[in-house]
Amino acid sequence: MGDSNTTTSIADYLAQLLKDKKQLAAFPSVFLHVERLLDEEINKVRSSLFQINGGQKEPLSLPEPVGPTVTLSDKVYVPVKDHPEFNFVGRILGPRGMTAKQLEQETGCKIMVRGKGSMRDKKKEEQNRGKPNWEHLNEDLHVLISVEDSENRAKMKIQRALEEIRKLLVPSADGEDELKKRQLMELAIINGTYRDSSSKNPGRLYLPIILFC
Repeated sequence: MGDSNTTTSIADYLAQLLKDKKQLAAFPSVFLHVERLLDEEINKVRSSLFQINGGQKEPLSLPEPVGPTVTLSDKVYVPVKDHPEFNFVGRILGPRGMTAKQLEQETGCKIMVRGKGSMRDKKKEEQNRGKPNWEHLNEDLHVLISVEDSENRAKMKIQRALEEIRKLLVPSADGEDELKKRQLMELAIINGTYRDSSSKNPGRLYLPIILFC
């Protein structure tokens, strides 16, 4: 119960921060330092609330760079044949792509979903198949991970990203998927439909209580 209360309190705080940011948008280029500090706080709170694979992760401890900058990449194929009904793309990307963006921040890698079924617009995917720069659509669905850094650091970053992506590709049963619950909570906060615990406006939309359990 304590964890649920803590999660709800953090979600309330994030919702208030996003409201503040929306109000600040009415004064563009006026409160530059306030905007920067607010963005930093939002990122910090998001990271705390939406731990992607559960638990607080230690940040990567990287050595000093050795040698020239290189580009490394790797692919992780998505097990769609084993779990054809599971929404892997939504799980990896998250609301407005925020889960993938958080993974990029944590790992220092660029993360992209590629291959058959990677595009939301299936008609557009069929139209693009076979065209230049769309060759990946002929491959099975996969996550493409790439990074630019010195080789010793790039290998560590890409290994961390591979580990995190593989965890995301293990489906959870409905009702037991904590990541999905938090993604739905985040979507409600972003859309302004999340009702924080201090709200007294009964007309506002809110998420079912199951999302906080």
